Amino acid sequence: MQALVLEAKDRLALREIEIPEMLGSHDVRIAIHTVGICGSDVHYYTHGAIGPFVVRAPMVLGHEASGTVVEAGAEVEHLAVGDRVCMEPGIPDPNSRATRLGMYNLDPAVRFWATPPVHGVLRPTVVHPAAFTFKLPDTVSFAEGAMVEPLAVGMHAATKARLQPGDLAVVMGAGPIGMVTALAALAGGCSQVVITDVQQPKLDLAATLGPIRPVNVAQENLVDVIHAMTDGWGADVVFECSGNERAAASVFGPLRPGGTVVFVGMPMHPIAYDVSTAATKEPRVEHV
Repeated sequence: MQALVLEAKDRLALREIEIPEMLGSHDVRIAIHTVGICGSDVHYYTHGAIGPFVVRAPMVLGHEASGTVVEAGAEVEHLAVGDRVCMEPGIPDPNSRATRLGMYNLDPAVRFWATPPVHGVLRPTVVHPAAFTFKLPDTVSFAEGAMVEPLAVGMHAATKARLQPGDLAVVMGAGPIGMVTALAALAGGCSQVVITDVQQPKLDLAATLGPIRPVNVAQENLVDVIHAMTDGWGADVVFECSGNERAAASVFGPLRPGGTVVFVGMPMHPIAYDVSTAATKEPRVEHV
């Protein structure tokens, strides 16, 4: 089959590649229609690695996808040929301790599309467990279906934050993950979200999505903005979605005492952790 292959850092090829696609009794074969380009795809292309995951052999990119079922295994009951679907890209070991504890996304043995050495789905078809494949309503487009996976990241972050009605949240980073996190925070009860970036076009777009106050941190001081909005108290929640080392090191600045920080972005290098400031606020820190 033809696929978009990351041959090595900074080198892509659209070429033929042989990928086994054996259909099991609980699997479906999906004709891929739409694939989103995630920040991780860009990281693997530009850096060749994300943390401990290093591209050591050619790998097909892409994990945010939607498509159509073209074949179903004998024991698949909830999906049929012709169904439009989106897919959860991580496949855990159903017998692992993490899975049995209800944390299957943290299974050390999880096989995640486009995470070395597992191939992604920028290719014509893929075989996937039916249990991790979801039928799209007729009102949801293929493009929207491909956005379900990144939206789930934002929803997971908002859930980890344990939001309360009326909370004020800060989202650092106005990329796609930052924007879906802002939307999830509003859906979770926040009365307002402050979103930060240094690229004004991203901030202008974010401002159209709801009660979202954009802050260009190249022009405004975030802590001053938050203190002005809260009479010096601080934000209830800070979501770090940029992956920028300087931003990640500054998460406690705009936070109120006893607030919550949720790290969502993936810095390329270890960050400085301000223990002294954290100790004065006793925040709860979560990761996604």
